[in-house]
Amino acid sequence: MKKRKSKKKFNVKKFIRFILVILIISICIYFLINAKTRNIVILNNDYYNDEEIIETANIQSYPRFLLLNSSAIKKKLLKLDLVEDVKITKKLGFILQIDVKEKKILYYIRSNDEYKLSTNENIKLDNIIGMPTLINFVPEDIEKDFVKGLTKVDKSIINMVSEIEYSPSEFDTKRFLLYMNDGNLVYITITRIDLLNKYVDVIKKVGTKKGILYLDSGNYFEIKK
Repeated sequence: MKKRKSKKKFNVKKFIRFILVILIISICIYFLINAKTRNIVILNNDYYNDEEIIETANIQSYPRFLLLNSSAIKKKLLKLDLVEDVKITKKLGFILQIDVKEKKILYYIRSNDEYKLSTNENIKLDNIIGMPTLINFVPEDIEKDFVKGLTKVDKSIINMVSEIEYSPSEFDTKRFLLYMNDGNLVYITITRIDLLNKYVDVIKKVGTKKGILYLDSGNYFEIKK
C-alpha cells in the first residue's frame, strides 16, 4: 500500500510574525531614508559664522541625513575665500559635523588695500578689524619667508600688533620692526619669529614700563627714557 503524504497545515501565526517583521523592517528603512538632519555642528570657524557656513553649503533646510553628499558640501565650502580645508563627519543621532580649517589673516597691506593670508595670497576683504598694517615695501622673497614664519605665531599675538615695518639692518636683511598696541616696539628677524609667542610673558616681567624688545639678535628689553 502506498503511504499517503500528509499535507502541512498553513501556520497562520508564523505567517503573521513574518509579515510583522517585514513591516517593521520596511518602516525602519523608510524612517532612515527620510529622517532629516537633526543637528549641524560647525567647528573651528572664526571668520565665518555658523549661518554663513550652513547657507553656503545649502543645508539650511536640514535635508535628509542619509542623502547628504559630503563631497558636494565640501566643494561648496571650499569656494569661500578664507576656507582652506573642510572635514565632513556624519555622527549617530543624525548629526552632521563640519570641521572647517580657515586660512589665517596675517596683516593688511596699506599699499594695495589687500590682506595677506597664511597661504601667501593677497585678497580683498571687507569688515576685517584688529589686523596689523604693513606700512612699507617688502621684497617678494623676504615677504614670502616672513609670511611662512608668521603662520607659527599665535593669532592672539598677531592681534596685539598695530603696524609692521620692514626694517633691514646692515647685518640682517630679514629684520622687521613691530609696533605693538600696548606702546612697545619689537625688533624681530624671520629666523626667530616664533619667539613672538613669548611676548606676553616677557612684557609681564617689565610691568608697566614701555620700551623696545630686541628679539632679532638677542633677548633684551630697552626701557624708553
